[in-house]
Amino acid sequence: MKSTIISSLALLTTAASAISLPNSNFGWKRPCSQAEVALATGIHLNIQGQYSEYNGTLKTEQVEQAHPSGPTPDFYLAKGMLQSDIQEGMNLRLFNQQIAPPGNPAIPGLAQYETAQQTEKNQVNGLTGTYATDKPTFDMLKTEIMNGIQLNENNLKAAVSECDFTLKFPPANEQALG
Repeated sequence: MKSTIISSLALLTTAASAISLPNSNFGWKRPCSQAEVALATGIHLNIQGQYSEYNGTLKTEQVEQAHPSGPTPDFYLAKGMLQSDIQEGMNLRLFNQQIAPPGNPAIPGLAQYETAQQTEKNQVNGLTGTYATDKPTFDMLKTEIMNGIQLNENNLKAAVSECDFTLKFPPANEQALG
């Protein structure tokens, strides 16, 4: 996972550096540094991961709805996959915090996201496998994940707000959002 992140960051950093506009007297912003591009890329990857968390939440909820009387092996599998998605997002966010250039405007938002992730992790850890008990948690998780996506979209804008970032990311994977 970490080598994939680093490879992605290196590739996108090189591509973005190559297409950044030069600094001039025409009011253009300075080109983004490699650290700013790497941070933006990492935040984009976090957004992608949040869609996996959302879809994992839907999957776990569907498993519980199919077996409302209590936990099944499928529930434990779905819950474990969701926990894994959340942990992967936490690892990536920590990496983003570590590579963020000092004073970058995204730093406060990353700290906010850290708190939200811990809340989500605790909620998922508390799922029981009984739909009547877990339904309010599922509803809250779906709302919180969507709010987290918005927070990270704002973090992405903030990460490159002081430089010219001309690279466009592919759209996020929004499959299963309805």
